[in-house]
Amino acid sequence: MRDLGWLTARPIAHRGLHDRAAGRIENTLPAAEAAVARNFAIECDLQLTSDGVPVVFHDDRLDRLTEETGPVGARSHAELRAIRLRDTDAGIPTLEELLDVVDGRVPLVIELKSGWNGDRRLEQAVAPIVTAYAGPAAMMSFDPASMAAIRRLAPSLPRGLVADA
Repeated sequence: MRDLGWLTARPIAHRGLHDRAAGRIENTLPAAEAAVARNFAIECDLQLTSDGVPVVFHDDRLDRLTEETGPVGARSHAELRAIRLRDTDAGIPTLEELLDVVDGRVPLVIELKSGWNGDRRLEQAVAPIVTAYAGPAAMMSFDPASMAAIRRLAPSLPRGLVADA
């Protein structure tokens, strides 16, 4: 087994180093840039747009962080690109935009948000992007079937389950 010490070698900024008072909202490029500046690894969350683009956003719905309402997955990439997060100029980044900003400088711990419905399009979209990424990255999900799909689609990627009560 290859060395995975990079997973625990430094603090991990949950959803990036966000600080709403400073105008850095969770899972945005400014939150990622702040984490990189502090040399923190970054945990982020991925969802799939209606047209199959992986975007960095935690909640199933837009309501908490934007002036919009409804499910993230019901919107196209173009529609989400036009949405600003509350009280900021930041938008909802794609996975590829996040990878470009981080550029291998700190590790990424990427959570795949599952619909718990057997739909594996998110894993199919994410696996080739993260496999091609030159920086350190690991995948995780609360859904065991999601990680089984990642094992099949991208066996070289470190992966694991998130658990709670």
